Amino acid sequence: MDGLFSRPHRARTTAVAGTFVLVAFAGLALSTAMPVAVQELGGLSLYALAFGGFLAASVIGTVVGGGHADRHGPGPALFTGLCCFAAGTLLAGTAGAMPQFLLGRCVQGLGGGAVTVELYVVVGRAYPAPLRPRMFSLITACWILPSMLGPPVAGAVTERLSWRWVFHAIAVLSVVAMVVLVRPLRKVGPPEGPPVGKAASGQVRAAVTVAVGAGLIGYAGSARGWQALPLAALGLTLLAVSVRALLPPGTLRARRGLPSLVLLRGVAAAAYFTVESFIPLMLVNERDLSPTAAGMSLTGAALSWAGAAWLQGRPRLPLTRERVVLVGALVHFCAAVLTIAGVLRALPAVTAALGLVVAGFGMGLLLPGVGVLTLDRSAPDRQGANSAALQLADNLCSVLLVVACGAAFNAAHTRAGHDAGAFALVFAVAATVAGSACLLAGRVTAVTTSDPRAEEKEHAPL
Repeated sequence: MDGLFSRPHRARTTAVAGTFVLVAFAGLALSTAMPVAVQELGGLSLYALAFGGFLAASVIGTVVGGGHADRHGPGPALFTGLCCFAAGTLLAGTAGAMPQFLLGRCVQGLGGGAVTVELYVVVGRAYPAPLRPRMFSLITACWILPSMLGPPVAGAVTERLSWRWVFHAIAVLSVVAMVVLVRPLRKVGPPEGPPVGKAASGQVRAAVTVAVGAGLIGYAGSARGWQALPLAALGLTLLAVSVRALLPPGTLRARRGLPSLVLLRGVAAAAYFTVESFIPLMLVNERDLSPTAAGMSLTGAALSWAGAAWLQGRPRLPLTRERVVLVGALVHFCAAVLTIAGVLRALPAVTAALGLVVAGFGMGLLLPGVGVLTLDRSAPDRQGANSAALQLADNLCSVLLVVACGAAFNAAHTRAGHDAGAFALVFAVAATVAGSACLLAGRVTAVTTSDPRAEEKEHAPL
């Protein structure tokens, strides 16, 4: 069997890996600079919304990108997504106030959602099934160099120059990726035969409604006073009437198989992303570490994630793919509990950072396994839609949990500068959600059949 860097796959593998290196570097560098940027713009109370707005907007990019890939192939939407990401990064980097910064983050999310789902489609459509676990291992390995360079470089630039230079550099790198990396991926075309599923316009309307609902919830989580309640209620209503159209039937009821895989991706990612979002803020504000030192926790987490992903990609792994996912969920839960202890001043600050590192190892086992199982159980003309559903669950659950934790943090925040209780509350919520992921991991077993479409038929609406 040809390897990832054999002649048939070399250019494509290099392009996918290069794009993920950019995604990894951007995520780690921007997360490192974010606390300083928000404080300088006077928007500490909107800290969670800076992440939530990105994730809410990525819902639209994910759904549009996934549908486009099923009809036309992943290349065009990938190029457009990188363009949006670069424009949003530049907009946020030149912001003089929080409204423009948040708008830039939303434009970033629009592009970032499209980029991620298109790369998933490339893996599913251009590589045979035996190579997909190894491809996911390589994708995760693409985080190693950015994790070693991104946080310390971004922290040093933030301290010595300005957080704005971090955003400007990411915008330039995104433009370079548009020019250099997308071309080999344009050869990956749509599947043969007519596409199946709902019309694109209906999917887009549902995605916009979901994004608006998530945005309203995000704003309500940062708002003060009674006006937050009707905004949150309206946002939840919009989500309730639209989200089912974008997910496999039975996802919200955790049906066994593909629906549980999609829901597991969302729940696990939400718990991890919440911890990852608040750990740097806690280390800077509560433990008085520098942005560079706080950012090293992100480096450790990315390295442990990459190591676990390499481990799950071994061809002679003694565990089934479903069992690997379950082990990853259990490790993730234990790590989330450890971050709660890391808030205590009686323990060293490294305790919280260690919790994030261990959580990264759990996610390195869990997320690649979920991706492989989803692609293996998807018909070729549903790989885009199902990859989009994975990313949608990831983003939407993360928005809801980050915003809820942001609201809880703001409510428990004290002006005296001692917020150990507020951070402990946030990490306790994240640990509870990580625990529910362990239950979902026991429901990912596939429907036993030789028909590649049978699982989707099994969960199709009557």
